Amino acid sequence: MSKILVTGSEGYIGMPLMLELINKNEHQLIGVDNNYRMEWVMRCVGKIFTRDLPIPYNSIYGDLTNRDFVNEIIKLHKPDIVIHLASQPSAPYSELNWERALYTQTNNLTMCINLLWGLRENGLQEKTRIIFTSTTGIPGQAYKEIPEDATRNVAGSWYHITKGFDSDNCSLASRQWGQEIIELRTSIVYGIQTELMKTTNQVTRFDTDPYFGTALNRFVKQGLDKEQITVYGKGEQVKPFISLEDTVQSLVNSIDYKTESRHSIFNQMTEHISIKDLAAMVSIATGTKITHISNPRIEKEEWVMNFKNDRFLKLLHRNPKTIQSGISDIVRYFKTTLPYNYKSYTL
Repeated sequence: MSKILVTGSEGYIGMPLMLELINKNEHQLIGVDNNYRMEWVMRCVGKIFTRDLPIPYNSIYGDLTNRDFVNEIIKLHKPDIVIHLASQPSAPYSELNWERALYTQTNNLTMCINLLWGLRENGLQEKTRIIFTSTTGIPGQAYKEIPEDATRNVAGSWYHITKGFDSDNCSLASRQWGQEIIELRTSIVYGIQTELMKTTNQVTRFDTDPYFGTALNRFVKQGLDKEQITVYGKGEQVKPFISLEDTVQSLVNSIDYKTESRHSIFNQMTEHISIKDLAAMVSIATGTKITHISNPRIEKEEWVMNFKNDRFLKLLHRNPKTIQSGISDIVRYFKTTLPYNYKSYTL
């Protein structure tokens, strides 16, 4: 039975992943989270999201930027696998001001370095596999086709740049120490439930605010509120997406997946969708109209983010969920399972 340490174990992806691993009952699980997400959200919108987590596992409250804390949990538990999901994950939040930019950089980079050196100092660098999620935003708009390989770090926010540095630091640890690393460059994740969660009517986060929400979630909220769905500019940007279900499954598959190199990079995405097509899908699902407004962002509106993902699809090893079915699931949940009240349920 492998020991698996999951960081960010109560997060949007972390909680569904823990449920999946508990259900498999094949591993000894240790979850670490500092619950800072609530503080970040409170800073921005003054409301917090809470939910019960009635799942049994060894849950540790702690801050991974604390070197001594990281050393203690690694020395005590000696994990066979580290799944590193913890980070300050919002580009808009990192762009708020000097303080939040510095915090994002310090928080994200320190956590990753502490985990790498914690394994090294405890003699586990050649025994423990690290699985960590970075972002498809690392290469920015520098490639016409983005490979499943190391790329230039030309990310477009103070958050995205941290994940590029994390990737570089992991590559360095792999080259210098023989550290085995699977890096999943995560695209835009959608959904509030996995198939397993549906059986117990559990949900993960559904953020709709400007800082931690996604365009898809914002469109769904507008549609359920019977407001017009607002698309920034032309909406012709094409971006990568993946369902929560496929995100979790690919993380589970990564535990035993045989790789060809010590640092393997996968583009964790299954579909390319334009923003205007995304809005159209939500419009059909909710019966609301679309309107285009001035784009508040400085960006190439016709940019197509084209990712290679052959390697990732082999890792996923099944037919991926479609975003159209994912939108239908979200809308159906709010309309039938939970009386829709985003003020009390979402952010």
